[in-house]
Amino acid sequence: MARHSPREDGQYVVGYGKPPTQHRFQKGRSGNPKGRPKGSKNIVPPGQGLDFGSQPANRMLLEEAYRTITVREGEKTIELPVIKAVFRSLGVSAMKGNRLAQSTMAELVRGIEDEDRKLRVDHFATAVEYKWNWEQAIERARERGLPEPQPLPHPDDVIINTRTAEVHYEGPITPEEKKRWDRLLEFRDEQQEEVTNFATGYRQARQSRGPDTKSLSSLAGDWKRAVELYDKINGPLPERYQKRLTDRFHPTITDDHGDKP
Repeated sequence: MARHSPREDGQYVVGYGKPPTQHRFQKGRSGNPKGRPKGSKNIVPPGQGLDFGSQPANRMLLEEAYRTITVREGEKTIELPVIKAVFRSLGVSAMKGNRLAQSTMAELVRGIEDEDRKLRVDHFATAVEYKWNWEQAIERARERGLPEPQPLPHPDDVIINTRTAEVHYEGPITPEEKKRWDRLLEFRDEQQEEVTNFATGYRQARQSRGPDTKSLSSLAGDWKRAVELYDKINGPLPERYQKRLTDRFHPTITDDHGDKP
């Protein structure tokens, strides 16, 4: 018996899988006359791009790997990520003589060390080349009387240790950092003006007739605090950015008209 039998009166039965005759596909005519949109075959659905962690399964795996769990260690319980617990279990198995765990652990460590060594060597070589090239460019500008280039980071801020093959930076690296550094240095210079103003006010008060001891004490305190703030800003800066403070407050300055600074 056919799945959809016609009615005995000859009329067409409309139902599931049996659309009205006027809406059925016509024989020899495509159901999509415009065809597939150009390039649609190459469209990557959301979540299937090339960015790291964009795959749903990858994200779930990473979330699980970094999920914090509670484990017992001796008589105490500690919290640590799942992946760290896995590595710890692998290490324990290796110490107990499990050869597979031993080889796996050794291979993982060697791979990490090799990758770290390669990254350090590449970084060192790149930093050396960068520093040399910009030093030469700055020297050429000086010889020709041209404005010196101001690259970020500045070659003077790229500190290279040839003994340990290490590189560190003692200044701004990005334009955003440069703006923050400029504001900090500007504030430091303004603080120098504050120190000088307090020092001048104190000296003038000392030289005036009948100086007020209370006023001198207040001026000395302001002067000292201004110097302390200057040192707090200037002290941690790399050596090439530091400035020597003038009009420094001396401990010999007393509130009872002691020795003059």
